[in-house]
Amino acid sequence: MKIAIEERGKSYLNILYLIGNGFDLNLGLKTKLSYVAEKIIEEETENMDVLKLKENLKEHKDLWWSDFELQLGNHTKNFDLETMSAFDNQNNYLVKKIMDLFEKQENRIDYQNRSSFIGKSFMKYITSFHNYLPDIYKKNVINSMNKITATENIFYDFITFNYTTILDKFIECSLKEYFNNAFSTPNPNNSQKLMFHFLRKIIHIHGTLEDGLILGVDNAEQIANKQLADNKSFVPRIIKLETIKALGRNSANEARELIDNSNIIIAFGLSIGITDKYWWNYIVSWLNKNIDRQFILFVYDDKMDSTLNFTKLNTIENARTKLFSVLDNSVQEEYNTCNDRIHYIFEQKDMLKIENIFYTERKEPSYNSGHNRYNTLQVIKDMAPNMDIASKALKNYPPDALKKFNDLLKKLPP
Repeated sequence: MKIAIEERGKSYLNILYLIGNGFDLNLGLKTKLSYVAEKIIEEETENMDVLKLKENLKEHKDLWWSDFELQLGNHTKNFDLETMSAFDNQNNYLVKKIMDLFEKQENRIDYQNRSSFIGKSFMKYITSFHNYLPDIYKKNVINSMNKITATENIFYDFITFNYTTILDKFIECSLKEYFNNAFSTPNPNNSQKLMFHFLRKIIHIHGTLEDGLILGVDNAEQIANKQLADNKSFVPRIIKLETIKALGRNSANEARELIDNSNIIIAFGLSIGITDKYWWNYIVSWLNKNIDRQFILFVYDDKMDSTLNFTKLNTIENARTKLFSVLDNSVQEEYNTCNDRIHYIFEQKDMLKIENIFYTERKEPSYNSGHNRYNTLQVIKDMAPNMDIASKALKNYPPDALKKFNDLLKKLPP
């Protein structure tokens, strides 16, 4: 999907965001594939293929939870050339379950009433990524930004690994809020000058809930069943890049083009996993081709204590080790020459965390026939889950409503 202006060139600063499932999770949505596995285990069915899938999910629960797609490759051990149709049935079931559950999560967001808020918040976050960097790295990135661009224009592209279209709709909210992308911020090096930010293109590398999602592994080595790994008709069923190619989609080529033309790449909500090994190799090779390029990687660690420096250092070291381990040997050599331009951000709790955007069933106090009378029973029902809030709100009630409120409050069960 092309967004806004088409200018691209060496005189412009091109920033590319790689967006993973952490983006959706940070909004408060349940889009972990482990959540899907959990729902499948709970579901009752008489379908024999699905029952076998449930048995495997239960037996290898920890593996499915930790890396769903990699375990899908291990799961091929349970099939052969004669039972490929059973694999297809199970895979189709998985995909439909993902589509159903993710669609419900996506529909929780109230774009109609929160559009302006979402648009403003989204633009604020994506244009201030450098503020999350430690001082020295921040200075290096900003200097690189000013060195690359001969103008004040910055263009943003997006490659999302998510199946939802939440990112698309957030971009639409921003475009609606800022006509013709007219969003500007002070230049970090000179507050007297403005920098103008433009949203441009988004690619769903693994499809969407609407056009069909792509689920699987990175390469043939991750297919446990070597008989199936050598089968030309089976490979497009499970190797993601082969699936993209077989479907005739151009998303991989478009993604490579965006990466090649970017000056700065920012990965947010994207786990460093071997089922996307190809792209990690490609990004490190891109970084190594130009000393002015910068790669910023947001790292999530729910066990990290931000008050302890040792845990911060361990988080960074673990991320470095993990990234290095997923790379091919030849690319590991490239990594060693450019790793000083890979910046790890681990204190990211509020980055792209846009709250209060969901539909709510909470009802406001009602007025009757133009008179200032409250439906106090409904007010009590609404506020009962949090009596502290209710207590603070009492001072705003009219005297007659306050008396009714107190009378009804006494009748509530202990």
